[in-house]
Amino acid sequence: MSTRWPLRFSPQDLSPPSRAAPASRAAPVYRRIARLLTDEIRRGRLRAGERLPATRDLARALGVNRNTVVTAYDELAGEGWITTTPASGTFVSARLPDLSPRRFAAASAPRPGVPAAPGFDLPPEPAPEGPPASPRAADFVFAGAGVIESTMPELASGGMFLWGGVPDLTLVPTAALARAYRRAVRGRGGATLGYTDPYGFPRLRAAVATMLSATRGLAAGPEDVLITRGSQMAIDLAARTLLRPGDLVAVEELGYRRAWDAIVRAGARLVPLPVDADGVDVGALEALCARRPIRALYLTPHHQYPSTVVLSAARRIALLDLARRQRLAIIEDDYDHEFHFEGHPVMPLASADAAGVVIYVGTFSKILAPGLRLGFTVAPRPLLDRLARLREVADRQGDTSTESAVAELIEDGELQRHARRMRRIYQVRRDAFVAALRRRLGDALTFRVPPGGMSLWARAEAAIDVDRWCGLSAARGVGFVPGGAYVLPEDARALARWGNHLRLGYGRYEPRKLEEAVARLAAALLDLRGSAPARAARRTTYPGTLRGFPDPPAKDSAGASPAPSTRKRAAGSRPR
Repeated sequence: MSTRWPLRFSPQDLSPPSRAAPASRAAPVYRRIARLLTDEIRRGRLRAGERLPATRDLARALGVNRNTVVTAYDELAGEGWITTTPASGTFVSARLPDLSPRRFAAASAPRPGVPAAPGFDLPPEPAPEGPPASPRAADFVFAGAGVIESTMPELASGGMFLWGGVPDLTLVPTAALARAYRRAVRGRGGATLGYTDPYGFPRLRAAVATMLSATRGLAAGPEDVLITRGSQMAIDLAARTLLRPGDLVAVEELGYRRAWDAIVRAGARLVPLPVDADGVDVGALEALCARRPIRALYLTPHHQYPSTVVLSAARRIALLDLARRQRLAIIEDDYDHEFHFEGHPVMPLASADAAGVVIYVGTFSKILAPGLRLGFTVAPRPLLDRLARLREVADRQGDTSTESAVAELIEDGELQRHARRMRRIYQVRRDAFVAALRRRLGDALTFRVPPGGMSLWARAEAAIDVDRWCGLSAARGVGFVPGGAYVLPEDARALARWGNHLRLGYGRYEPRKLEEAVARLAAALLDLRGSAPARAARRTTYPGTLRGFPDPPAKDSAGASPAPSTRKRAAGSRPR
């Protein structure tokens, strides 16, 4: 064994600091060994490509069993810190997993903290007996492609669901979560079982603030964070606080329908904006603002939902400047920040928001599990206070025991380790899925390999009726969501552009299962081609492609989406 520096480890190096969190002091020995080595890597004493000590040598130095060191090395390899080459040894990875986020431009100077006041106007708070929301809001029921709901029974037993954005719940660190939950319930005389702050359990607010500062460039303190039951509650609270009946809200023409539903139920009307390979068209938004009073913008800039494109640096800068000048509220939904595979993840818009125009929304649904129902919001304090008052009326507070348990996972580093493991796993699954699609479906699908996330967005060739393919795939035991489910119900232009697309999720299954799912898709496509001529005439395509995207249609005057039809259609909301 040879390294640049002499290893002088001893059993005392495995003793946690006296001020360490309870979970750290109780961490298994292999975990403490892994942390000892990652600390050396972070300090630069072990550099990329350098050889690590043999497991026997390190076990002897630390006074532990060799199998314990082997387990620690396996843990580090799973997180991407080290690599093992047969007959050569174990080395520090050339590409380390702790990638610091990058600023989207030199001009995007970090803000010193969350602005004291919002950069948009807050409407008067309604009295408890105030007027109800817009009458038509109750009739606004989003419906996706009609085939989706009808195929569900066929998939109920033994089927594979390629819904995008669903994590692999079999890999959740349930043992660590259960231990943390037990400590939360038993500790402090049952304090976590009582009433608490509607802003969220203070320990989790502090942990989230620290996490956001370290990994996403948000200079936020605990007082700037509101914990919610998932990102959906955060979006709903923001919509009900900001909006009044008749307000116009700009959205990406492809998007998350549950968020749109929350906005519409607050009485607002949606105005779709074009999306291309650089994200939402900020120029179209600026032109729209010149014609109509736009109150807010809801968007997903990190991985646009569902297309996965990253909003370009130039558009980020232009958007923040436009929002500042127009006093436009931006609801930034950063739903899967942890899972970015190519290069450094881009910092959120909120990290460079000095004007206080961004309401930042995040979630633990992707990094842990959606069933925990944990999300968070960072915003200027006057707005945060209103959100908390509204939340208190609707929900009083969150699940304090769960919030305390997740706070412990963050403090102990368990959440960050899990994120690193899952990022590597999802990247392997993405690559396997892409290879299977190209091998079995060939030119039937055109897509850009997603830079992150748990799904890809693909365009079917013009002759394929995506809705019929969806139905035949369900009969073969595999389900996906057609592109028409991600546009506004009456936005004919967007449906014409995106109706022959589909979203395919790969995060939920191992490569072997993904191969089987693609084989079923291919068999269903053969069924489609052999059953009857596809109705290609009803599809509208555009000749060129840019990294897998069709050329956008010529811009015309944007307007608010018309009132949706109330005819009965199948519900199209699907898990992200």
